[in-house]
Amino acid sequence: MKRFKPLALALSLLFAASGAAKAAADTPPLAAGADQGLAAGLEMMLQNASMLRNGNNVWERLRQGFQMPEVNDSLIKRQTAYYASHPDAFKRTLSRGHKYLFYILSEVERRGMPTEIALLPMVESAFKPSATSPVGAAGLWQFMPMTGRQYGLEQTWWYDGRRDVTAATNAALDYLQTLYAQFGDWSFALAAYNWGEGNLAKSIARTQAAGLPVTYENVRMPAETRSYVPKLLAIRDLLADPASYGVRLDKFPYKPYFVAVSPGRHMDIDLAARLAGISVSEFMELNPAFNLPVFAYKTGRQMLLPTHAVDRFQANLAKWDKPLLSWQVYTPSGDESVVDLAGRTGMSSAQLLSVNHLSSSTLPAGRPVLISMKSGVNDLQPLPVADTQLAMNEPATTTDAAPQAVNVAPPVKATPPLLVAQATSPAPVSVVPSANVSSPAPAAASAPARVATTDAIAALAAEPVSPPSDNPGSNRPASPNVIRVAMADPVPQMAQASASQHIVAPGDTLYNIARRNNLSVSDLKLLNGLTSNNVRLGQVLQLKSRASQQVSDNVADKAVTLGNSQASAQPAQYVVQRGDTVYSIARRFGIDRTQLQKLNDPDQLNRLHPGQVVVINGL
Repeated sequence: MKRFKPLALALSLLFAASGAAKAAADTPPLAAGADQGLAAGLEMMLQNASMLRNGNNVWERLRQGFQMPEVNDSLIKRQTAYYASHPDAFKRTLSRGHKYLFYILSEVERRGMPTEIALLPMVESAFKPSATSPVGAAGLWQFMPMTGRQYGLEQTWWYDGRRDVTAATNAALDYLQTLYAQFGDWSFALAAYNWGEGNLAKSIARTQAAGLPVTYENVRMPAETRSYVPKLLAIRDLLADPASYGVRLDKFPYKPYFVAVSPGRHMDIDLAARLAGISVSEFMELNPAFNLPVFAYKTGRQMLLPTHAVDRFQANLAKWDKPLLSWQVYTPSGDESVVDLAGRTGMSSAQLLSVNHLSSSTLPAGRPVLISMKSGVNDLQPLPVADTQLAMNEPATTTDAAPQAVNVAPPVKATPPLLVAQATSPAPVSVVPSANVSSPAPAAASAPARVATTDAIAALAAEPVSPPSDNPGSNRPASPNVIRVAMADPVPQMAQASASQHIVAPGDTLYNIARRNNLSVSDLKLLNGLTSNNVRLGQVLQLKSRASQQVSDNVADKAVTLGNSQASAQPAQYVVQRGDTVYSIARRFGIDRTQLQKLNDPDQLNRLHPGQVVVINGL
């Protein structure tokens, strides 16, 4: 068989992808019952065309999505000069980001956000997912405890979701989209992310009262916040033209570094790393959310592994016939000396202090600690390992806007299907069964003084324990109802008829209802005339305004589709979703922004709002 030369192969792929896109545009929509394999094939070819158009190199894809305007040009130049004068440190930070940038960039692109946002962890944490600031912010995106809970990041004795690579990324992007919806400007959204939306809103109001134009330069803000966006834009400028600054970038192909798996059981972290054939430090770079040397399994909580290590992990786990866990939980009924407990367990005092991150030589009553399963303590029971699930013992409540605990799904097999992070997908894919939010939570058993249940890890991992600086009144688990590891919710498609109401079920909160329906909590409260975050079982909530519902119904009645061959006679239309921009809409449908501006009123495009209808052509 004659072998293609590289250029000929590239051109053939490009023409094939372009042909696929044209074929999709010229093909009428499939009727019900038509060959779904054909539809899937066309979808795949369109995705391949998008990949060729945007490039399969991370640096190139970043550059194509840069869209933020300059602010404080002198500060940008100062920051750019600083980074350019420290090229080794700049490259080291970018190298750390190689593990995470594919996932972050794919999420940013999927949401249609400026790709500068994908570089924000470089400013926040220097791409160190275990970073903790002096004021208590943690993770790649430096969430404060309260804000983390607001956006569904669970914080317990076992696990801190602010340091979870995928959960914190999704929460940060949700937060930034909410801020953009509030301020209508990405520079202000970022300033609010750093300073707080309340502080920024007050400063903007003072600027308006002084009769000044509301620009980034005119709004008063602290020096740190003033430099925050210029730092990000300086990084953007160096990556846009690295040669001009003497920076040489390593090759960075657009492919996932990690895969999400769900082992379905607790296990020692060092054993998990050994089964995968990687070091504990490499394991913790991808799974820094675990505070203790135990992967404490829970429905929806997943393990990230390098793509090259997944097959080895699965094969070794399937053959492993020894205990997966070597730790058990001990809860003192009264104050107890670390030295005395260490003597009883056969552990050294230093090991007991290190494993449990203790700084005091005295254990207070009720403070759980991990001790070796080989200890000689008589009143402890070994923990069952096989297919152990973590019980969700907190009662469901509907008094807060943050998401609440939900029921535990059936046990997951030891070698579940895997999910690779991808840039685009027509539908979300779950690795483990998601919890059923419409069913009541199982009642928790009452706990004796020492070991709460026969599975002490299960009981304690379900109990949120906030950092000491937190307000106890706000202490609650905040795991989202749907765990998205490789892909989040699908991008909004062409408008179609859907339910405009929701009946509140057990476990529902305003936050998770709003999130499932592409609304903000404030939008949902406004639609339903709510003055608090409280909802009650059986309450009927409106999800769309009557005007928005009428627009959606009208568009659905016209049966507008991407593949409609009659597009020239009846232009396709798109109903704007929360967080949309002209750029994101154009990119989503593979057309140029100038085409959108020609087909629509420019003034309307400059003031996009949810429910607005935008004419799409050239599909």
